[in-house]
This record gives sequence, structure tokens and C-alpha cells, in this order.
Amino acid sequence: MAEDKDPAPRFRIKNGRILVWLLIVLIDLLVAQWWLWHAVTQSPFDSPPWLAVLLLGVAVLALFAGLSARMHRDVESAGVELSLRWLDWIRPYGRWLALIGAIVAITIVLRRIPHLAEDSSYTAVFWLWLLAILFYFGAVVPRSEWQWPRPDWLQKRDGWFWGVVVFVGITLLLRVWQIGTIPFTLSGDEGSQGLEAIEVINGSLRNPFTTGWLGVPTMSFFFNAISIRLLGRTIVGLRLPWALVGTATVVVVYFLVKRIGGRRLGMVTAVLLATYHYHIHYSRLGSNQIADPLFLALAMLLLMRARDGHKRLDWALLGAVNGLAFYFYAGARLTPVVVTAALGYWFVLNPKKFWREHGGGILVAVWAFLLTAAPMIQYAVRFPNDFNARLNQVGIIQSGWLEREVEIRGESQASILFDQFQRAALAFNYYADRTVWYGLSKPLLDPFFGGLFLLGLLYGTLRLLTPKAGHRLAPMVAWWWGGMILGGMLTESPPSSQRLITLAVPTCFFLAFALTDLLKLARQAVGRIPEKVVLAVVLFIFAFTSLKTYFVDYTSLRVYGGQNAEMATQIAPLLNELKYDHEFKFVGAPWMYWGFATLPYLVPDAVAGDIIDLLVEPVSFDVPTADKGVVFIVMPQRQEELDYLIEPALPNGTRREIYSPIDGRLIVTLYEIPRLQR
Repeated sequence: MAEDKDPAPRFRIKNGRILVWLLIVLIDLLVAQWWLWHAVTQSPFDSPPWLAVLLLGVAVLALFAGLSARMHRDVESAGVELSLRWLDWIRPYGRWLALIGAIVAITIVLRRIPHLAEDSSYTAVFWLWLLAILFYFGAVVPRSEWQWPRPDWLQKRDGWFWGVVVFVGITLLLRVWQIGTIPFTLSGDEGSQGLEAIEVINGSLRNPFTTGWLGVPTMSFFFNAISIRLLGRTIVGLRLPWALVGTATVVVVYFLVKRIGGRRLGMVTAVLLATYHYHIHYSRLGSNQIADPLFLALAMLLLMRARDGHKRLDWALLGAVNGLAFYFYAGARLTPVVVTAALGYWFVLNPKKFWREHGGGILVAVWAFLLTAAPMIQYAVRFPNDFNARLNQVGIIQSGWLEREVEIRGESQASILFDQFQRAALAFNYYADRTVWYGLSKPLLDPFFGGLFLLGLLYGTLRLLTPKAGHRLAPMVAWWWGGMILGGMLTESPPSSQRLITLAVPTCFFLAFALTDLLKLARQAVGRIPEKVVLAVVLFIFAFTSLKTYFVDYTSLRVYGGQNAEMATQIAPLLNELKYDHEFKFVGAPWMYWGFATLPYLVPDAVAGDIIDLLVEPVSFDVPTADKGVVFIVMPQRQEELDYLIEPALPNGTRREIYSPIDGRLIVTLYEIPRLQR
């Protein structure tokens, strides 16, 4: 009988604690080495890089602690009676070492960023920033809290598990199905963000701790660059990651609302949000506003977990999520405001008890927030106008809009503010979107569900007066009113749907809240009623009407993005065919320019330029090379110049008029001059 062969050796972790010490040593060593090398060879400081030396000191201490732990284990296993009680004072100081590592790492980041040029590499700084966050978590979070129990439904793989899988799949499908053509138009704002992501891919944009287009933090462009790098410079590549963000939001919202009011309320809210046309639309755009509700939902979930479970990990994650929100759309800055409002409500209910139970956790969260947001806070201090550029543009107080309106209308500030308030507050019930971001010709909810939502909102707000129920509703109440006031009332042209998208979540919550509580009241009034059947019917009606509103009624109108973006999207495939042997002359100023971002994103590497001045007499056009023709792209507003000046000067061209398939209007004319035409 042949002898059994020993199985092939497998890699396994023998001691997780020692592995952590080893990783700390290696990472500190590598970063310190890089820091020293960079200081000596590229941009030496006025003084020696003492922080690198300090980082090496942390590595030394970590090495000492790791070896001591190993020696302790060997001695115990050998059965040697040796007093190692002196090591007991070393172990608690491991957390202090991690905390020192976090402080040192973030200090290096903050000192290094101002010295980096635009074309410098930010890779080391970025990873050091992440390392600082991990060090902080290692310092404040007990080891026992890192093991989260798996839910029963995930372990059993029962009907509930597969139900969740199917639901998430449907939610994702509603956000990715034909995402390249629904909505048809790629807006200029989407194109601008796509071009920023292209800059990341090309290496022109390297700093993730600054702001770019319209004051938007550049971190979101780094995120978007991942999908464009994988899927190419396409509409799908630009939009897909945000569809995933929208899907993740629905999942997080379920767990949040389940914690607030139970599984049924969580499921109803999630179904409403998954099929809500407003949330679906923004999940299908290549724009980062849809991240706003994800950050807030995740922050609210962690806040409720931290409040109920008193775990430092939840508090630390809460602070980190609030800090990460500063790296995406400006609307995500609402996250710490809402968190603070909810904490303030709970504090007022019972100040001493609340601070005694949660004071330490709040401090953990605050420091996690400051550490995570530190590079953007530094940027805000150094360049306040750039950091607040978007808020200064659309804020009615910051931009001076409120003062101008007082003079123009001849009304008081109170009257104008009330008008702003009602337009923002009734965006779901009365007023239509005033922008081409969505451009729906009716409120964001139909009258039936809009009324039900308003009932739930007012009822939930009133319940804050009864702490027994109000303490669970406070986060959602603060979310809706805070978002409506800061993102609606105090900004220009409310309701502007792109600034109110964060309200999609609390709106669906209060709709579900009103529905479930009405059923409870009905049960108390008339006895047993088929609650599940009623819920299923109402949810089906909502989903059917909502999906019909978006995929049938709205999409076919091509309202989104505006006419210029519609035209650019429609002609982009044709221009891509012509660009290899033609150059483009765009005749559209001042209504539109070639730099309108939809065109350069969808038609890359084209030789193009604008004819800015209006043509008033026949001119001779120079075709630059013998192997390239010219295509004049003429907007309808300048059609006469083509008819009376361009075409007579170059009579051998081919005219191609392109009309909108929606209303039959002329949207652009292409006049193609073949190569060698003089």
C-alpha cells in the first residue's frame, strides 16, 4: 500500500496580532524610505524630513512590540516558568502606537500636499491618508468589535435570502437596462464630469484632494475613471458606476429603515425607492449627485447602530463616512449637518444620560471625521472660494441673489424666503422641476402618493414631540427638512431636482410610514384586514405608475439635458465616422460652442474649432490639408450664413439636415466638403 503523501502546504495566518505588527513595520518603513528619497532627490525641504524619522521610530516600536508578543507566545508554548508580567503594560500601548501612527501619517499628508505641484504624483499621499484612517481605527476600536455576526437569512440561504437577491437584481436592472440610451441625451454636465475622469486616466489630473469642474471635489472623478478605463469612453462607461451607487443606496436604506421601524417598514420603503422614477433617473446619469443619498443613508444607519449598540466601530465608521462625503458632490456636505441635528435632538431629550452613554462615542466619531476630511478641510482653509464655489454660485445669500430680488420685486426678504420655502417644500406635491436635469412637467409625486407622503412627513415631524416614538424618527425628519431648506429653499430656482435628490430617501420613508400606520389604524378600527394584500396592491400601483412615468412617458420626450445636448448626442456617432478624414468647423456661437462637453467627450481626438464671429460677407475658407475635408456644423440660429455665405463660397459640398425625431424640428445642419476641395 502506497504511503499517503503529505498535502501541499497551504498559506495560513498563524498569529493575526503579530501579522498586524509586521504590516505596520513594513508600511512605516516603506513610507519613510519614500519620504526620505523624495526629500533628497526631488524637492528637498528647508529642514530635514524629521517626520520620516519619526515614522521610522514608530516602525521600531511596532517591531519591538511584535517580537515581544512572539517571544511571549514561544515561552508559553515551551512551558517555561518565566514571569513576563512586565509585558502587560506594553499591550495597551499598542493602541497608543496606532494613534501616534495616525497622527504622524495625517501630519505628513497635510504637510506634503501644499508642496506638490499639479503634475506631481499623489499616490503615496493618498495611501498614507488611508493608512492614517486605518491606524486610527486600530487605535480606538476594540478587537472584539471587528467581527460582525452574519445575519440568519444570509447563513440559512432560505426563501428570504433569495428574495433579497431577486429584489437587488431587479433594482439594479431598473438602473442599468439600456443605460447608454435611456436617457438618450448625454448632458453637458455629464460630459464635463466625463472629461474630468479622462484627465485622471491621462494623468493630467492627479490630485484627489482638490476641486475641479464647477468646484466639484476631484475624488469623484477618480472613482468614475475606473469604469471609463474598463469600458471605454462611452456613455455606459460614464454612467454605470452611479447606477451601482443608486442600487447600493436602496440596499442600505432597507437596513436603515428596518432598524428604525422594523422589517416591514424597511421593505416597503426599499420597494418604493427601488421603483421611484426620480431616484431611477438620477441613478442612470453620469453625475455624482446620486451619491448624496448614499452617504446620508449609510451615515444614518451607522448612527442608529452606534446609538443602539454603543460600539466604537460604528462611531468611527460614522465619522469616516461623514468625512468621505466631503470628497463628492457639494450636496453630500449635508451629511454631518443631519447627523448633528439628530444627535442634538437626542441630547435635548436627556442631556446627562445621553452624554454619559454616548459622549465617548461622539468624540470617536468627531476625530474620525476630522482625520478623514483633513485634506479637504485644509483645502477649504487654503482656498475657501474654490471649496465653496458651487455654494457661492447657487446660494441665495452667498451669491447676493436675495438682495437683488428684494430690489427687483419690491418685496420683503420674508416674503421672498416664504416663496422659496413653498416651492422647495412642495416639489413632490405641486411645483414641477425648473431645470433640464430632470425637467418633469409635473411634481415629483402624483397627487395620491404626494398627499400620502405629505401626511407621513407632517405626522412624523409631529411625533418628535413624543420622545418615545420621536427618537426613532429624528434622523429621517432632520434629513428631509434639512435637505429641503439647505438644498432647496436657500438655493436659486427651487425646485431644482438635482439639489433635492437626497430627499428621495426620506420621501419614500414617510410615504411608507404613512401607509403602514394607516393600516395599523384601520386594523384597530375595523378589526382584521388583509394588510399584506393592501400593501402589495399599493406598492404595485406605485411601481407601475412610476415606471410608466419614466420609461414610457418621460424618456420618449428627450427633455433631459436640453436641446444643445440632444443635438450633440445625436450627431456624435456620425462625427466619429467623419473625424478621421475631416476636420470640423462649428458654427453655433454664441448659442453653443464645440467645447460644449458632450461633443469632446463623445467625439475624442477630433480636429475642431469654432467660427465665433457672425459671417456678414462671403469669405474664402482654407481647407488645411489635402488629405482632410471639412464639415461645417451649423446651428439653426446661424442657418442663413450657411445658405448665403458658406455654401456659395464652397458650392461642391453635401448638405445633411438632421431633425429631431420627437417634434420634427431642425436641430443642426452638416455641410460636408470633401478632401482636396479648394
